[in-house]
Amino acid sequence: MSSVANVLARLGGRYMQLIEYFIPDRMRGDREAENQARMFLISHSLGPILGNAVPLAVLIFNATLRIDAIVLAVAITAFWVFPFLLKRGANYDALVLTSVVDLNFCILWSCYFYGGVGSPTLPWLLIIPILSLFYIGGERKLQPALLAISAGSFALFLTLYNVFPPPPTDMPPYAVYGLGFVSTAAALAYVATMAIYYARIFDASIALETEVQRRRETADQLRRAIAEADRAGSAKADFLARMSHEIKTPLNAIVGYSQLLREDKLIADPAAQQDIGRIHDAGLYLVRLINMILDLSKLEAGRMQFDVRRHNVHDCISAAIEEYRAGIAANGNSIVVDIDPELNEIDIDANRFKQVLGAILENAGQHTRDGIVTVMARRAIGASNRFHVRVADSGTGIPADVLKTLFETFTATRDAATGRFGGTGTNLTVVHRLCGAMGGSISAESMVGVGSTFTITMPVTQERALPHRLAA
Repeated sequence: MSSVANVLARLGGRYMQLIEYFIPDRMRGDREAENQARMFLISHSLGPILGNAVPLAVLIFNATLRIDAIVLAVAITAFWVFPFLLKRGANYDALVLTSVVDLNFCILWSCYFYGGVGSPTLPWLLIIPILSLFYIGGERKLQPALLAISAGSFALFLTLYNVFPPPPTDMPPYAVYGLGFVSTAAALAYVATMAIYYARIFDASIALETEVQRRRETADQLRRAIAEADRAGSAKADFLARMSHEIKTPLNAIVGYSQLLREDKLIADPAAQQDIGRIHDAGLYLVRLINMILDLSKLEAGRMQFDVRRHNVHDCISAAIEEYRAGIAANGNSIVVDIDPELNEIDIDANRFKQVLGAILENAGQHTRDGIVTVMARRAIGASNRFHVRVADSGTGIPADVLKTLFETFTATRDAATGRFGGTGTNLTVVHRLCGAMGGSISAESMVGVGSTFTITMPVTQERALPHRLAA
């Protein structure tokens, strides 16, 4: 029993694959149009098989090859042409109307020759409105035309039947009863098949509506969660802004007084001067760290403001280099600058761009000894509105396991005390997100013992507003 069920399941699957093949591409993607096309194709593939039971019964029960039965069989078999016409691009509405005309002809032709209004094939008339509903669904523009076709066909049938009475059937009573049984059984089987498939479509529609409703509720929950996260992020940003101000005020005092003590000639003890220097450097580092945390919080909360103006790219890059030239040269390094002369003016926030480039230059100078730091600016190949700034050093390089998480926040692969870039990597995270918020990007390549290359990509001109929020 199971083997028979498996065979039937495979045959059903192959049959539906065939139906899917005949659905034209122009009707795909629209669920209602696809369902109508499937109903149309199922009707026109199974219909001729069941419908030809009528002329076959006439031949069997009457035992005479009649021309009316041949015409009926040809008209019924013609339904197999419609799937090919649909596949080749014929208009669906025109095919529906033509199919209904052919269906009316087949039914009324058989009624004309096999009993008139008392014909055993009359139950097939019930199929016309059912199929019309299946073919057009809820579309109303074809309803008047379909009603007109059915009404006109029936009126023509009554006229011809009364003006030109049909020839006698010459069929014995048992043949008429047999034809009625076959016709009714075929009609019921046809309607049942279409109804079963329509019920499947209806069930699928209900399931789809349920799933859509579930996803709608999920989307609402996500929106509420996002709103709560936004509120939490805004609260965090406000807290950090207030706390950073509160912390920076005493830190500025510490930095200022330590600077005064370093310049005080009365303190001649080298050990004391060294301790004062450490206090001063630690204060500056804390100020920078607070600024980085504040910038990161603003970026995550979408509150970072940018002052985009027209600037000369040579001036922007030169300003960043000059600020960090002393630190780079302190380790015995030389600087090579190569800026494309055709790259002149850019639309950018000069201070933020300087912050990004300066962070990369500072790191290159700190981790390169007696080497070369190269800064090169070029237009991006194949992208007229993009330019690259590459900072390459001949330093120690970055291990592969650190490189792949270099721009991530608080990663475990970097030691807080001995990391390649020191601390928790927050500076590079801020730089990475600043680039993204300005419509650009930053990437890094490195080889241990050879050096590292950072590539900053930025738009030459700002064609649209900068994004307010950057995904973490």
